[in-house]
Amino acid sequence: MTINASHLTTYLMKKNYVFLFFLIALLITFTACPFPSSNNSTNFIIGSKGNDQGIERGLYSWSPGENPKFITELTPYNLSQMLIDQNNGMVAYRIDPYLTPEGTSGIAYMPSDDLNDISYAPIPQAEENFYYSIPNEGPKVLPDGRIVYRVTLETDNIFDDYAVGMLAIYDPDNGDLELSGDPSGFVLSQPEQGSDTEGGSMGGPFVLSPDGKYAYCKLYGAGTDGGVYHEDYKFLVSYTIGDPGSYERLAQINARPTAVTGDGNYLLANAYDGLMKVDIDEKEVVKADDYTYDFECGQIAKNSNRMFKLWRGSGLGEYTIGSSIDWLHIINGNEITNSSYTGLRHCGQYSKDEDKIYFSGSTDYYTNYDSDLIIFETPRVELNATPDSIGYLPAEYCTDMFLLLN
Repeated sequence: MTINASHLTTYLMKKNYVFLFFLIALLITFTACPFPSSNNSTNFIIGSKGNDQGIERGLYSWSPGENPKFITELTPYNLSQMLIDQNNGMVAYRIDPYLTPEGTSGIAYMPSDDLNDISYAPIPQAEENFYYSIPNEGPKVLPDGRIVYRVTLETDNIFDDYAVGMLAIYDPDNGDLELSGDPSGFVLSQPEQGSDTEGGSMGGPFVLSPDGKYAYCKLYGAGTDGGVYHEDYKFLVSYTIGDPGSYERLAQINARPTAVTGDGNYLLANAYDGLMKVDIDEKEVVKADDYTYDFECGQIAKNSNRMFKLWRGSGLGEYTIGSSIDWLHIINGNEITNSSYTGLRHCGQYSKDEDKIYFSGSTDYYTNYDSDLIIFETPRVELNATPDSIGYLPAEYCTDMFLLLN
């Protein structure tokens, strides 16, 4: 058989063109879409540190398989998920004080189906010579969409240490603003008050009951001793929303509330010697764990008494809180066998039906701050070594902001 040289040359050129076209198409595909395609409709709020290639620092909405969509440059301090909450279609968070728009409270809120529609809860009006400040703490959202946040009444007198913390409850629908009231009356009525105790205040984080009827917070006595301001005895208390001044003692303990169980019966709080469980009706305190943990929005089940924690570089496990405390160890990072992403970050979320947990993994096992993330999902089973991947996030989005929208 005789081969025509010109025909062979034409054939090889066509082959090369086809290969070149395929290569260009492949490069365009990966350049235009750095996120693997997916049919997953799960939607998160994530944060980005930004970069010098055009990604702006801020909050973004993201569904696996899609590019993140910019929401706002007004981020919480350190892009922390401890400063954001959501309930029944409403999202609220505390903007970093250095980014807070002038004249606003820094307590931002928006509907979860229109995250660009940002509004601000108000700063309460104070009497002459006083003003309200807004601490850098996260707000909470009640089931009816009202926003709860801590405020502090202070004096204009720069030589006066007067400061009284309390809660503000704001209704975006009608503009009503409720203040929980000065807790000094409660504090001074307690048998622990000292001879120099002058009043009371509220400090630190607070949590809400699942039915939205109560807030749980820490109160403390304050006074001066030899002209020096000090804090003394501290209490965990409940406040009945809608009834200003209605503080009720749960326990005298220096602890920060961090979670309430789905049935509303138990409060978890961080103390110096571990995680404490408070029986709200019986007002009894027992240790739940030797290690403290700040449970974030999305880590506390609404339909059961379950809640989970993560520890960076190690694993993930779930408590079931009742008269006893059951523990389920779900993930050991160094035992994940189907991925090189074995370092875990603190961020994680229950799925909407609460039968799975989403969490993020990193190849950077020890620090987890500057490497890409894989988003895993796992059923609630003991020691799952093969969690499924649902998506990836570049290192620019490697932050602690990872909120599943309900």
